[in-house]
Amino acid sequence: MMPYKIDFQDLRHRIEKLGYSKILLQLPEGMKIYATEIADELSDYEVFISANPCYGSCDIEVYPDFLTIQFGHAEIPNIGYPDNIIFVEAFSTKDFKPVAEKFLELCDARRIGIVASVQHVNAVQDVASFFKSRGREVFIGKGDARIRYPGQVLGCNFSAAREVNHEVDCFVFLGTGHFHAVGVSIATGKKTYVLDPYTESVEDVEKIADRIIRQRFGLIVKAEEADRFGIIVSSKIGQRRVRLALALKEMIESTDRKAYMIMTDNVRPENMYYDVDAYVNTACPRLGYDDISRFRKPVLTPIELEIALKFKLWEQYAFDEIVEVDK
Repeated sequence: MMPYKIDFQDLRHRIEKLGYSKILLQLPEGMKIYATEIADELSDYEVFISANPCYGSCDIEVYPDFLTIQFGHAEIPNIGYPDNIIFVEAFSTKDFKPVAEKFLELCDARRIGIVASVQHVNAVQDVASFFKSRGREVFIGKGDARIRYPGQVLGCNFSAAREVNHEVDCFVFLGTGHFHAVGVSIATGKKTYVLDPYTESVEDVEKIADRIIRQRFGLIVKAEEADRFGIIVSSKIGQRRVRLALALKEMIESTDRKAYMIMTDNVRPENMYYDVDAYVNTACPRLGYDDISRFRKPVLTPIELEIALKFKLWEQYAFDEIVEVDK
């Protein structure tokens, strides 16, 4: 049984209203185990399960005559989606109170910022109320035009944290894994803790963030000597930053170096065998961080390129975030 709240009755009503008979289910990796259960719930339709990877609501898969239903992600407000896709948010049913209690026992911070992945944004207010009942101040940012829910952070956007950064002593991230919390830590410079409701563990990600920063600085140093750059551009609707890529190309060429634009739907490190010395990634920011060991050449973010080419100072380092994409 799925550990998520999904209103299938409402979903069937939405499908019926749109008038499609063919359905494509698009699921993130963590939900694919429930694909057949979801298909059974929608057996009145011709259901197809997508086997392609799905990295978020920036990464949609649509076809003529099909209605794509993307589960587990929230629609990004400032993206113009086609009409034949709907999003079904799958909120976790896990209780955060035990791990929130443990956090308060370990940390004496008085002013706490709360952020969460979309699966757990429904718990933000509950955790906030719990912290307040224990005498702590709580701050929850609304985020920019890419964020749907207060406190929500994406792998490419930490604006909800940055918005309240000056108010807090630390942040707690409601969810699992390190990436989002590390992003918050680097984007804000504040202590950030992962509150995992499944393991009921509390983890400070400061050491992980420091290690990543050192790793990134090492790549910047290597790229300083590069003469030929490949600029990776995504064709995905929510990652497409062509204007940024063109500006970076102009910047590179202004230093008498070569730049080549490489466009792709899915960035596969094993396919990046071009005759360049380094890459600059304008697609999903996670690629350069998560898959660093799989690339044969250094992969920089846009701001890291600016540092390597001496357009910015080392002290101006920041985590790459997507604020807006090309229409």
